[in-house]
Amino acid sequence: MRKQKLLFSLFVLILAGAGAAWALTAQEVLQKVEDRYIGNTSKAQVQMDIVDKSGNVRERKMVISRRKADASNKDNFIHFVAPPDIRNTTYLVNEKNRERQKWIYLSAFKKTRKIVAEDYALAFVSSDFSYENMDEIRADDYVASDLKEEKYNGMDVYTFTAVKKDQNTSYSKLLMKVCKNTFVILYTDMYDKKEPDKIIKVMTAENLETIQNIVTPMKVTMKDLSKGTHTVLTTAKIAYDLPLADEEFSQRNMEK
Repeated sequence: MRKQKLLFSLFVLILAGAGAAWALTAQEVLQKVEDRYIGNTSKAQVQMDIVDKSGNVRERKMVISRRKADASNKDNFIHFVAPPDIRNTTYLVNEKNRERQKWIYLSAFKKTRKIVAEDYALAFVSSDFSYENMDEIRADDYVASDLKEEKYNGMDVYTFTAVKKDQNTSYSKLLMKVCKNTFVILYTDMYDKKEPDKIIKVMTAENLETIQNIVTPMKVTMKDLSKGTHTVLTTAKIAYDLPLADEEFSQRNMEK
């Protein structure tokens, strides 16, 4: 009997050790966020609602195209189609070997401008998203730590902090909640760089739908707590893994 108890105790210890070995670190969770399959290409019809502190809403409609050759080479193209005052404004991001180049074409001024690091804190087309907020997360840009497991809106999530290595950021840290099953970022607190304990923005992802076997947040909200404003991105339609021409992601296409 004693031998059986000893063997059972050893078995429990082995299982506990194996569980610890399999447990993810915060950095590994963030890497899985980046590695999550979201199609090699996609095209989405998205409505942007910019809501001021009085509740007034400005609506904008855009088409977002994206492609990914590999982890180091990606392209994004946003084309605004309505209303008239912003129609044909475009935004292009070319990422080659992890280096991002960004341009915006402002149709009202018929002018293309390159977005540089000093512009990252500026509002993207007068919304609550900054140019920095428009970037996709890259795990090796951050140091992630303080991993916890908890519940958020009934879902099991990983919660952790992420600090950007590059000092050219508006945030001292991010507090992120990531779905354990899908590795979708569900919630992010963004802390002010000047006042490190102050949350200045909150981003949430909701209305998860599975489209072509890809879990897709159909609604993303960015709240600016200091201004009392928020911007909602609602995806009306999206398709993955469809053919997209190289020309679509070129500077030549921006002013068409």
